[in-house]
Amino acid sequence: MTAPKISSSDTVARDIVRGLYEGRFVPGQRLVEPDLVARYGVSRSTVREAIKKLTAQGIAESHLNRGARIRQLGRVDAMNILLIIQQLVGLAARQAAERIHEPGNREQLTEVLEPLMRASPALDKFEFARLRNRFHRTLARLGGNAELESILANMNVHMFGHRLEISLEQRRESYRKISVAVLSGNGAVAETEARAYVRRSIDALDTLHLED
Repeated sequence: MTAPKISSSDTVARDIVRGLYEGRFVPGQRLVEPDLVARYGVSRSTVREAIKKLTAQGIAESHLNRGARIRQLGRVDAMNILLIIQQLVGLAARQAAERIHEPGNREQLTEVLEPLMRASPALDKFEFARLRNRFHRTLARLGGNAELESILANMNVHMFGHRLEISLEQRRESYRKISVAVLSGNGAVAETEARAYVRRSIDALDTLHLED
């Protein structure tokens, strides 16, 4: 199966997100079109399209006559995002568990879990976030909830998630527990484990220096 082609605007948008993890871009930073054109060697229309995509994802914000900048979240905004994700991931885990016995579902879950379990500290945070997001979307797909899969694809914690002080071991143990519950077919336990996993991120917000 041929991998889908990635447009230039997708490439620019993805690199800006990666730059958040690597410190090349920071919350509140202006996204100046001429600078981005020079940095990426693309047209101004491509840069504008990339900014539109980042804005749609809640990563950037644009204001008439003031241009665009990377969104800077306060503590309340970050908390609200995580509370929404907690509900969504909990629902995804429950529905995945309820349909885990359907053909191919166990294999799909195992496939997305394995790279998370193998992840080492050497794996950069952006790549780990991509594995995590794929795990979330797969739960929704296994549950037969296309709407939830679409929502989770656009719900992210790129603005602050990489700064949360949660160890790799804790993260992997959370994914393992969610998967064990889903594979057992116990929807209630799967939802509880998924919500507890996001709760750790909510509790870790105190480690960040965010404005109230």
